[in-house]
Amino acid sequence: MVKPHILLINPNTSAEITEAIRQLALAEIGDQAVLTAVTAPFGARYIATRTAVTIAAHAVIDAYAQATAEGRKYDAVVVACFGDPGVDALKEITAVPVLGFADGGLIAAAAEPGSFAIATIGEAWRDMLIELALRRGFADRLAGVILIDENGRLPEIAGPQITAAAKTLGVSRVIVGGTGLIPILDAIADQVGVTVIDPHRSTLHDAIRATAGAPEAEQHRPASNSPFAGLSPALLGLLQNPRIA
Repeated sequence: MVKPHILLINPNTSAEITEAIRQLALAEIGDQAVLTAVTAPFGARYIATRTAVTIAAHAVIDAYAQATAEGRKYDAVVVACFGDPGVDALKEITAVPVLGFADGGLIAAAAEPGSFAIATIGEAWRDMLIELALRRGFADRLAGVILIDENGRLPEIAGPQITAAAKTLGVSRVIVGGTGLIPILDAIADQVGVTVIDPHRSTLHDAIRATAGAPEAEQHRPASNSPFAGLSPALLGLLQNPRIA
């Protein structure tokens, strides 16, 4: 059986984070798929503001355009950021399944009855994640966003913080997200007294399932009938010249 080819796009400019994502994907689904991981060609090294998220969305579709140049094809795309910049734009311009870590985590958490919480690093992400949950139809299930302070990169500190906040919110499971946390997420989970949902792993498995159920690719269309200016040649070509995605 031919393995699906999955494109992983890191929306920040950290090659180290891209490699951490790639290694996680290899460990989780590497026996089920061919994996290509790419890094955003421009933008923030760490996405922590709305400005950085907006730039990252542009960088994601530019990275996709470069990755699919010269007829290269993928069976699914994973936007590997816990915040999903550019996911909706990619869905508009490609026929293959497009998934994001935050959306994947929300879907996994909502699969069980009752409410849940999200835990992540970065004050700006609180409102953005609440807004994402609202757009995706999960706002009534999200009890709150737990902000881990920068010391939370130590699992022995993050674990008790998350546990105490989860008990206050009255939830029995928490999505712990953030690509910067991937190397230590298992260690954090060991210190948390409620069920931890890893949105990165769950989304990777969702991508495999999505390729199995995806219809045969159709031609995608340009995102707009308006002319574009100032874009990279790859992105300009993608938007102006429909091709099989």
